Amino acid sequence: MGFRGPEEADFENVAALNRSWLTLLQRQTELRRGLEALPAELIERITNLTATEIKRLAKTPFLLFSFRENEDAYWTRMLADERARDLFGVQQSADVETLVSAGLSFAWQLAQRNPYALRLTFGATVYWSERIAEQTVIELLEGFRATGDSPVIRLSHRPDLWRKLLGSGLSRQALASFAAQITALQTFLTDASAERPNTWSVAARKTATPQYRVAQVKKSNNN
Repeated sequence: MGFRGPEEADFENVAALNRSWLTLLQRQTELRRGLEALPAELIERITNLTATEIKRLAKTPFLLFSFRENEDAYWTRMLADERARDLFGVQQSADVETLVSAGLSFAWQLAQRNPYALRLTFGATVYWSERIAEQTVIELLEGFRATGDSPVIRLSHRPDLWRKLLGSGLSRQALASFAAQITALQTFLTDASAERPNTWSVAARKTATPQYRVAQVKKSNNN
C-alpha cells in the first residue's frame, strides 16, 4: 500500500495555522486555558514570543495545537449527538472561531484528498480521519463548536519537547532551529504512532516526509 506525504502547500497551511495560534495565545484567555498542563515557565515563554520568534516556531512541520484528534471516544460522542449541533449555539471570540474554522476545514479537506498527510501533520488516528471525512464541513464545525471547547497545546505531556522548541527551536541560527524542529517531528511521529495500528506505525516511520521537509525548510530559510 502506497502513502503520499504532505505537499509543500500543506506545510505552508500548517505554518499559517501555527502562526495564528501562537499569536492568539498572547491575548486570548480561552486559548491559554489549553496550556495548563505545561510547566509555568513554558507557559510564560510561549505566551510572550516576539513576532520573529513566532514566525520561526510556526515552521515546525506539524500542527502545534490539537483538536483532540486521537481521542476517539470524545469524537464519537460529539458527532453522534446531532441535537447539540448548532453553529451559533456556543459563543467563542471571533478570532478563536476563525482559528477553529480554518483548522478543522483544512483537516476536513486533507481527509478528503490525502488522509495520510492529515495523520502526519495532525497526529490523527485512522478513526478520526475516516469519521471527519464522512461529515460535511458544516457538520464537523457544528459538532466541535457545540462542545464549547477550544484547541489545546499538542504533546503537553512532553515538556522536554517544548523546552527544545522554545529553546534551540527559536535560535537565530537556521540550522539550530531546523534541527530542533526535526527532532520534535520525530518525537511527534513516534508519540502519535503509539496509538496507531501497526501498519500505520511502520508506514509513519518509513515515510520520506521528514526528508521532504528538510528540503523545504532549507529552501524557506534561504528566502
